[in-house]
Amino acid sequence: MRSTLDELKRELDELRDFVASIAYVNEALGTYAAPEVRGFAALRRRFDNAAFVVALYASFEAYIEKLAAAFAGLEAQRLPYADLPQRLVTKHLQRSADLLARGRLGEGRHAGLTHAGVVANLHNCLSGETPYSLNSPAIVWHDANLRVKDVDEIFLPLGIDNICTLVRKGDALVEWHVAVQGLSAAPPEGVPYTVIEKRLNDVVERRNQVAHRGGNPEDLLGIADMNEAIDFISALSADIFSIVVGYYLRARHSPVSGVTRLNQVPGDGPYLDGKVVVVSTSAIPLSVGQAIFVIRVSGAARWGRIQSLQLDGANINTFAVGKPVPEGIGIRLDFACPENATLVALQSEDDLVWAPI
Repeated sequence: MRSTLDELKRELDELRDFVASIAYVNEALGTYAAPEVRGFAALRRRFDNAAFVVALYASFEAYIEKLAAAFAGLEAQRLPYADLPQRLVTKHLQRSADLLARGRLGEGRHAGLTHAGVVANLHNCLSGETPYSLNSPAIVWHDANLRVKDVDEIFLPLGIDNICTLVRKGDALVEWHVAVQGLSAAPPEGVPYTVIEKRLNDVVERRNQVAHRGGNPEDLLGIADMNEAIDFISALSADIFSIVVGYYLRARHSPVSGVTRLNQVPGDGPYLDGKVVVVSTSAIPLSVGQAIFVIRVSGAARWGRIQSLQLDGANINTFAVGKPVPEGIGIRLDFACPENATLVALQSEDDLVWAPI
């Protein structure tokens, strides 16, 4: 899953570079005396705007589809087909049939997909074969551009309800909202739902204007507006990812919580903006660099690695099970942990979420 977010980040970075280049290009054109050359600046502004809004929306849509398909594929590895959420099974069956009925497999966005492959996957699913593969295009099928309700509808069959409501208190979106609005502190209720809805609708509407009116929309985005749109899509995407990761981690790693759960000592921290916690003990060995995570009330995950360990006031590289810990174990994290929240330490690597060290 991590690769989907990494790919989006690369594309958004390229868009930022593109936006940064606009001023330089226009400045260079302005040095020419010929009127027709100077006129190119106005022409480029229209088509730069068109290229930007199409690319921004396309990157977001592809990211949502790939993330949803990746999560569904992981659930298919974990559960028999009959045990998947019923809404997911129903959508998979109905949309697989739609794929077969359209008769254009192997073309466009369905390049590499064949009728035989879709049928074979369906047969394996319905006959209880293990392992089995889902038809990913059926999982992420949507009939409209991705506004807030459409994003919700893609993740709903996967067992994640109202994902665009859950992200309201997401770290990235709250930070973006505070910066854009010039707030002195984060609002306790999170980013207003209407703000998320309006911002995403604006990206969709601008994309549709280009699609239906070419490079001549009613109003053009300035460079500052473009950068703000990129920042919003980046923040929204990061927090959607955190929600999906939270569901994934709960399913994959919380069942062994009796072993890997680390309970904070009540009334003792967290400290240093939540990045230092004190846990009562650990039933597994701990070490610097070990993968660790926490699930927030919203369902979103925060994850990272242990930065340092402290026992009896001394820094240690590892903690061995069985050591007495009358004052608890101090753990420095690379993310903020909510007060009284339970941390989970991994006993092995999970490169679907954590980048290799």
